[in-house]
Amino acid sequence: MSAASPAVAVVDAEDRAQIARVEAYLDTIKTMQADFLQIDSAGGIAEGAVYMRKPGRMRFEYKPPAQILVVADGLWLVFHDKELKETTRLPLSATPVNILLKENVQLSGDVTVTKVQHDANTLRLTIVDTDNPDEGNIVLIFSDNPLQLRQWLVTDAQGQVTSISLGKVEKNIKLNAELFTFFDSDYE
Repeated sequence: MSAASPAVAVVDAEDRAQIARVEAYLDTIKTMQADFLQIDSAGGIAEGAVYMRKPGRMRFEYKPPAQILVVADGLWLVFHDKELKETTRLPLSATPVNILLKENVQLSGDVTVTKVQHDANTLRLTIVDTDNPDEGNIVLIFSDNPLQLRQWLVTDAQGQVTSISLGKVEKNIKLNAELFTFFDSDYE
């Protein structure tokens, strides 16, 4: 098995300026609550509420008929399927959403911005894991003037894309710490 070649960074001065804007913006978000609409690569649609608290905490509460709960507790990203009574844990650091959950966002080092697209109303950054660029990517999509996170697209190693669109975003509000804890016994 050959090692993947490291990702190639964007080097244009305008791109670097846009990346710096995004880093500064993401650093202003300490907590967030929003509605989300998720569309998977097969066209499946789910919706619910997402909560985020830096560093490392996030919760996706899906509305029925979806029977899924996703919780990031700072160390693990836990996927719980209530219907199947199955729970999967992944290291948070190995997931694309970890980029959004860092206390101080740096879009360099562990991750590499491979593409910046900017027009009058939208800014899109494509980001990969620097050491494993073939494992997929995350595209962060912002509305511009003012800069606001609106959507992200996660592409896995098989090329399957999942889109998360945000609505009714509230930033820097008080959130209950229990939102970011998963207890197996609560879902048996």
